[in-house]
Amino acid sequence: MLLAACRTAAVDPPDAAPSPQASAEPAPLANVTTAATGTGTESAADARPPAEPLRGDRSVAADTPREVRELGGKEPRADSRELAGYSMQAVLHAGDGPPAPKGPEVNVPAIDASRRKLEARIAIEASQTRARFVFSGGFVLPQGTELRSRVDRWGELLLLPDQGTYRIAEQGALRALLGERRLDVAPLSPAEIETPGEGARRLNLRTRRVDVTTRAAKATLELAAFAGAGDGGDLVCRFLLDLVDAAPSPAVCSTDEVPLHAELHWTTQGALFFDVTSITRRPDLPVADMAAPPATASFTAEPLPESSGETLLARNELASLRTAAVDVPPTGPRDAQPPAPDAGMTLVNAGDELRVAWIDGVPAAWVAPGARITLPSLLRGRYTVQWRTFLGDAWDAPQTVTVPGESVTGKEASAK
Repeated sequence: MLLAACRTAAVDPPDAAPSPQASAEPAPLANVTTAATGTGTESAADARPPAEPLRGDRSVAADTPREVRELGGKEPRADSRELAGYSMQAVLHAGDGPPAPKGPEVNVPAIDASRRKLEARIAIEASQTRARFVFSGGFVLPQGTELRSRVDRWGELLLLPDQGTYRIAEQGALRALLGERRLDVAPLSPAEIETPGEGARRLNLRTRRVDVTTRAAKATLELAAFAGAGDGGDLVCRFLLDLVDAAPSPAVCSTDEVPLHAELHWTTQGALFFDVTSITRRPDLPVADMAAPPATASFTAEPLPESSGETLLARNELASLRTAAVDVPPTGPRDAQPPAPDAGMTLVNAGDELRVAWIDGVPAAWVAPGARITLPSLLRGRYTVQWRTFLGDAWDAPQTVTVPGESVTGKEASAK
C-alpha cells in the first residue's frame, strides 16, 4: 500500500505516438450492467460503458476483472491476475495557517517537520477501468482509509482500515466525507464547462486546462495525456468534480488523460488545491488491490464510527513545538467561563460542523461538533490557533492562546 508521498517528481513520460487505447472501449468487467447512466451526462458518442449509481443501502456484486488491455497492447488478456495502469502520489492542501508567535523558544524546525508530516497525501492507483485512493497524513479520516471506484458505477466504495467492511459513498458524498466524516449526499448542480486552452507545465509535461463552475466552487483542472491510461484518469476527475458538487461529464476528462493539478475556489471563501507530485507507469497493479468491492470485504450500511476528535500529532511532537516552557501572566478567569486547564490546551468546538485546529500553522487536531479534547503535552507559553474546515471553505480569525488555556470555536466563541 502506497501511503507516503514521493519526495521527487518522478514521471514516466507518455508515449510520443497516439495511444492505441485512445479510441478503444475499456475492457469488459465481470459484472458490468447494461442499465442507463443515472446522471444523463454521457452522449451517444462517448465510448465509456453505461454506468449505474451506487446506493448506500445496497451491496455491490463481486468484482472480478475478466480482461485487461495492456499498456501499448492491441488485444486484451483474459483471466488476468494483474492490471496495467499508473501509480500516483498526490497532495491536497488548503493553504498555510498563521505562523507561530515570535520568541526564542519557538522551535521552527519541529514546526516545519510537523507540517510536512501532516500534509494530506493521497496514493492513487488507476487502471484503465478502476481507481484506488488511499489517504494518509492530515485527513480527518483514519490513516489508510480507501476509496475505490469503477467506470461502470457512479460513486465510490469506502473502506476503513482493519474493519473488513465497505460502505457506499454515493455521488455527492465526498465533500461531507472528507470534511465531516459523514456520508451525507449533496445534490449535484449543473456545471458550466469551458476549455480555455493550454495549462501550465506539470511534471515537465504539457497540460490542457478545463474550467468547471458550479454553485459550490469554480474549479480549474489541468490534464496531461498518458498513453494507456484509459478511463483511470477520468475516475480521478470524478473524485475532484464530486468535491464541487458537479456531475461527472465526458467534456472534462477524455480517455488517456490524467488530472495533474486542480484548484477548487469555494464560493464561500478559501480554496483547495490538488497536485500530483509523481506518476509512474505500472504494468502490474494487483487485481485484489483494485477490486471494488474487495473479495474479502462485506457490505455495511452503518454510519462511520463516531469520535469526539483526534490529536494528529504525538505527545512528544506537540511538546517539541517549543524548546522550553515560558510562563505567561494569566489573563484572569472570565465571567461564566470554566477555569483554564492545569496543563496543555483544551480545544472546544461549540459549532455544528467538524473543525480542524491549526496550531502555529500545523493542523494539529480535529474536533467534532459539540465536543472538546485536550492536548496536555503542549508546553507553557503562547501559541497561534486558527480553526478551519478541512476543505478550507470556512475559518475563524487567528487567536493567540496562552497555555495552560483553551481555544473555542463556534457559538460560544462568537458570544464572547
